[in-house]
Amino acid sequence: MVSVYRYRELVKNLVLKDLKLKYRDSVFGFIWSLANPLMLILVYSFVFGHVLRAGVERFPYFMMVGILPWNFFAQSLVMSTGSILDNGGLIRKVALPLEVFPFATVVFNLAQYFLALIVFFPMAFFFFHVRPSWPWLAFFPILFMHFLFTLGMSFLLSTATVFYRDVRHFTEILLMLLFWLTPIVYEIGAIPDALRSVVYLNPASYFTMAYQDILYRGTFPSIQTILTVAVLTVLVLSAGYAFFSLLKFRFAEEV
Repeated sequence: MVSVYRYRELVKNLVLKDLKLKYRDSVFGFIWSLANPLMLILVYSFVFGHVLRAGVERFPYFMMVGILPWNFFAQSLVMSTGSILDNGGLIRKVALPLEVFPFATVVFNLAQYFLALIVFFPMAFFFFHVRPSWPWLAFFPILFMHFLFTLGMSFLLSTATVFYRDVRHFTEILLMLLFWLTPIVYEIGAIPDALRSVVYLNPASYFTMAYQDILYRGTFPSIQTILTVAVLTVLVLSAGYAFFSLLKFRFAEEV
C-alpha cells in the first residue's frame, strides 16, 4: 500500500479521468451529482411522507442516512469488478503498482458520496430540521473504516473477476439481495427476531446502523457496534489485500 502513496498523482488522475468521463459532453457537468441525491430526497419525502406511511419518524431522512453510504459501497464494488480488466492495456504496457486501480475506483465513488453530502446536509438542516450534535464527530471515523472495508472488498472482487468473469454479474445480483438485508428501508428493531439474526450476518448492516445512530438518532454508536465495524474492517482489508497481492503477478497474462 505504500506504493499507492508514491503513485498518488496517478490515483488522482485516474479519479479525475473517471469524473470527467462520467460528465463528458453534458451541459451541467458536476451539477448532475448534486441533482441525483436532491431528487432522491424529494421523491422519498413525497412517496413515504404522503403516499406510503412507513411508520418511521422522518422516514425520508432516515432512508437517506442509509442509502447514500450504501450507494458508495455498492457502486464501488460493481466498478471494482472491472478495475483491473478494464485497464488491461495499460497493465500490459506500463510497470506500475496494480493496487492503484481498485484504490482509485473506491476514491472515485467516495468523491461521489461527498458530492451527495453537499446536498444532503443542507436538506437535513432546512427540510428535516435536523441539528448537529456531538455524536456527529463520529461520522468521519466510521466513514474512514467504511472506506477501508470497501477497499478490502474491492481488492477481493477485482482479483476474482480477472480469473472468473462471472463474478461481475454475481456481484450485481448479490448486492440486490444485500440491500434488502441491510436496515435501510426499515428499523432493525421492527423486524422479527428470526429475521434480525439474518440481518446481523450482513457486514454492511453494522455500518448502516452506525450511520443511523450518529445522524438519525443523534447518539454515539454502541461499543459493540464500533468494535464490530473495526474488526470487520481489519479482517476484510487484510484478506482482500493478501488475496490481491498473492495473485497480481498473473494479472498481465490474464487480462
